[in-house]
Amino acid sequence: MEGLDQAKLNAAVKACEFLKSNFNFIGIIGLGTGSTIKKFINVCKDLLENKIIVPSSFDTAIYLVNMGYSNIRDPITARSVDVYIDGADEVSEKLDMVKGRGGAFLREKSIALRAKTRVYVIDHSKFTGKPYLYLKPIPIEVIPAALPVVLDGVKSLGNVEAVLRMDSSKDGPVVTDNGNFIIDLRFTSPILEPAVMHERIKRIHGVVETGIFPSFLVDYVVVGYPDKTVLLQRGA
Repeated sequence: MEGLDQAKLNAAVKACEFLKSNFNFIGIIGLGTGSTIKKFINVCKDLLENKIIVPSSFDTAIYLVNMGYSNIRDPITARSVDVYIDGADEVSEKLDMVKGRGGAFLREKSIALRAKTRVYVIDHSKFTGKPYLYLKPIPIEVIPAALPVVLDGVKSLGNVEAVLRMDSSKDGPVVTDNGNFIIDLRFTSPILEPAVMHERIKRIHGVVETGIFPSFLVDYVVVGYPDKTVLLQRGA
């Protein structure tokens, strides 16, 4: 665990240095959710303190407030974002991603779609080096009233098990910041065309968003190791 913590910290430090060295236009920064993003917030105070920050979740917003930041803007009021920083749960060789263990992927994707540049910060255990997605379940956010329809609809996807995500801190399912449920889709075979699978899932009535982030939503990925970092660029 210590090795992964160091890897996350190294990636966060590298991402901060990369942003400060290569982007002079930053006025509005979008921030994702998760432990790596919290490390980024901790190590990149000098970059964040003079910027407008658009958090992707209540969790990130509360963390920022507790760290003393007041320059926070709700995503609904930010029409564009200069740079978006986030983590990921799985990254393929082609830089397709799976996100969503923190449950904030709908808002994360909404901010990523309006960002001019997107930088993802991960530890090496999240980078598979494979040309497909296979390691993590694909989360989908669904409207509660449509849950039975969604559970029937995902059967058309083939070899997949649909599991309603339950909340360990209370009785019942996880409820997102948007008031929806999350279903984790556990595929028994690799997802060779993530963008196509994303579109297939979105066509199911009741599905609001998927945790598949196709590579067109990715510009850079900083991969942290215990003793180094690697910067990956889409199309490089």
